Amino acid sequence: MGAGVTTFLVFALIATAFGIGSILGNRALAANRRRAYLQALTYESGQEPEGETQIDFPTQHYTFAIVFVAVDVIGFVLALWGVNYRTVNAAWLPAIVVFGFTALAIIGIYYALTGERRMVV
Repeated sequence: MGAGVTTFLVFALIATAFGIGSILGNRALAANRRRAYLQALTYESGQEPEGETQIDFPTQHYTFAIVFVAVDVIGFVLALWGVNYRTVNAAWLPAIVVFGFTALAIIGIYYALTGERRMVV
């Protein structure tokens, strides 16, 4: 194995051990859980909810923000791909992968936008 693979495996082992150790330490040192009848209510303070529970919450802004982030990620990946393969003459296989990635991302964005329009109208 190369030095990079060994380093990655050691890092993954340390990260996994830290995660599992944190969970086990939390369970061992945590206080006992007490269940109260108020926790089953909507508000733990005991206040009864009043009024309409379903509100019309506009989600278009969040959808467009997610699409904006997706387009930024696509641009970032394509820029890195272009920098990485600019000196390679026979880069047809990575080009196929990048075009497939871009097509899949565009289809996902189109689906997100048309799905949002269907839900709103």
